[in-house]
Amino acid sequence: MKPRVLLVTAALWSAVAAAAAAADPTDAQIDAAFAKADTDKNGTLSQAEAKKFGITAEAFTKANPDKDGSLDKKEFLAAIKDQFEKANPDKDGTLDRKEAVKAGVKSKKTFDAANPDNDGTLDLAEYLQALSAQMK
Repeated sequence: MKPRVLLVTAALWSAVAAAAAAADPTDAQIDAAFAKADTDKNGTLSQAEAKKFGITAEAFTKANPDKDGSLDKKEFLAAIKDQFEKANPDKDGTLDRKEAVKAGVKSKKTFDAANPDNDGTLDLAEYLQALSAQMK
């Protein structure tokens, strides 16, 4: 009986890990979003560029521990994750429409376009896509 319980537990953890990994944006998605946000193409985001992309001042400051006034790609992703997590109080790994609005997704049209599976929520990769889509 114990080996069976361990096998089921291992399978469940494996499924949870796979679901969490699927929700993370790919390197290509991160690169594309960062390139779109980096309007002056200098390889970093100023606070003005980050704000235009939808990153709050609070997330910018938290993701910029070296306090150099700019975000590199790693810090950019940290800021996106921070905003996502702050808007996700139930910690379910997704943002419903109301949570997404709190996280800076401005319209239902943008939300729906970033939600191709039509499950009514955005995972982290879909959230990044939504912020990128509303960047002018």
